[in-house]
Amino acid sequence: MPETAVWILAAAAVYVLGVAIYFVFYWPWSRSQRALHRLRRDAAPVRNLRQSEARALCLIEFPAGAPVYVLEGSCAEFIIRSRHPPARHVHTLAGVPVKHPANLEHAKRTGRNTAEVVLGREYAMIVRLNGAKLTS
Repeated sequence: MPETAVWILAAAAVYVLGVAIYFVFYWPWSRSQRALHRLRRDAAPVRNLRQSEARALCLIEFPAGAPVYVLEGSCAEFIIRSRHPPARHVHTLAGVPVKHPANLEHAKRTGRNTAEVVLGREYAMIVRLNGAKLTS
């Protein structure tokens, strides 16, 4: 009987360790991906991406005429640690993973932010942030 108890405790410890690893490393990323999916599914676009904005982004993923959505909320950052590739910083706005061009970094506030975004596959690209426009 004691040998069985040891195996049960070992299995429980492995399970708890797995749950802890999930909540530390994977849960923030999966939560932000769910927020991006909800935005894509439920939100209505406010306008289409302008040609000048598409040129400034220089990315095929965001062509001119793509729908632009509004996000409002606070900014956060978390880090996904792994061996290959090295640690990756993920920025979120209202829970949605976002990227922003370097010229919009100055417009980020510590509290509530309002952004116009174009949706990508894994993140939303910020086009306007708190009234600051994307420049080429």
